[in-house]
Amino acid sequence: MQQRLLKSEVRRLERNQEREKSVANLEYLKNVLLQFIFLRSGNERQALLPVIHTMLQLSPEEKSKLAAIAQGAFTSAILPSKTKSLIA
Repeated sequence: MQQRLLKSEVRRLERNQEREKSVANLEYLKNVLLQFIFLRSGNERQALLPVIHTMLQLSPEEKSKLAAIAQGAFTSAILPSKTKSLIA
């Protein structure tokens, strides 16, 4: 009985530890994305691309679109028409 309780407590603590890692990762991702948004296009934005790609597991298409945005290529080829109307 006591062994079962101890195992249960260990599992609970492991889950809590994983949750804390997720929260820390979300905070880091938020900070990286905000930095990407507020930086001017160029090398600083380009440097953030590998981090964003890794954390969000972007597809090759998403990765290339984000790279184009980072370089300042904010064109209709990148954004769907609905998104363009929100930005304008």
